[in-house]
Amino acid sequence: MQSSFPPTQQPAHFTPTAPREQPDRGEILRRVSVVTWAVVGTMAASLFLRMPTFVFELDALGSPITISITDSMLMAFFIAALAASGAESVISAHPFFQEDGRQRHRTWPYWALPAALSILTVLLIPQAPTRIFQVAVLGMGGFAVAFSLFSLYITVDPGVSGFRRSRLLLNILAYSAALVLFLLVYQTRTRSLLSGTLVAGTAALLAAELLRTNARADLVLSYAGIVGLILGQVTWALNYWPLPGVTGGLLLLLIFYLIVGMAQQGLQGRLTRRVFIEFILFGVLALILIAVVGPGF
Repeated sequence: MQSSFPPTQQPAHFTPTAPREQPDRGEILRRVSVVTWAVVGTMAASLFLRMPTFVFELDALGSPITISITDSMLMAFFIAALAASGAESVISAHPFFQEDGRQRHRTWPYWALPAALSILTVLLIPQAPTRIFQVAVLGMGGFAVAFSLFSLYITVDPGVSGFRRSRLLLNILAYSAALVLFLLVYQTRTRSLLSGTLVAGTAALLAAELLRTNARADLVLSYAGIVGLILGQVTWALNYWPLPGVTGGLLLLLIFYLIVGMAQQGLQGRLTRRVFIEFILFGVLALILIAVVGPGF
């Protein structure tokens, strides 16, 4: 299968010019540190903060349902916004955006991964059985946010040393976060309206990160939204299939990988019939593997 990130590819917003001013790594590390401590501190506060649960009763598709907005959900959205604003403070300091103020509106795709990681961490913390494990999850989440912020800064300019390595590590982090999210949501077996919405929103954020080097910001928004919508619908359908959590999570990850991969090829203008068949064949082989090793398929 063709690589989704060819060696010569450059971010869509980047136009080769004279050598740019090299980023001040010390200043960026300081900004990343401030943002990370702010996010981690707020996450730690969520362990002790208790807010009232808001319950909404409504009819959806002809059947009454009850939606509970818990303190964890409220904190997840708040911390995601905090992480996104922190990503803006880090990315906007890059010489590329400093030199061309017209490009400032294109920084938003860089918000997606830190926001998704923050949401995932807040959702994972209550699942930990003891305080020690909760602190461990908190530490790993903080490290993931800090690592993503620094790597995002490096991937603004493909001419900077370490660009390809950072891009690869960001891809690994995004897909790993997607797998953890799908396993968590599918194992909880919450109502489809909630689980599908959560998967759709977070999958769209992760897709935006994986696609942002392939096209303009507006196209990234459109494609990421389509990816999130498809994953939300698939989650809704899988909830009617009594699969074990691991198998359901792997199926969601496979669908996410295939859709994002085809979107990347399409944005690069390389989604030919041969490439499409390669994706289909890979999907069939992966599905057979999941059927063989996945319990209860």
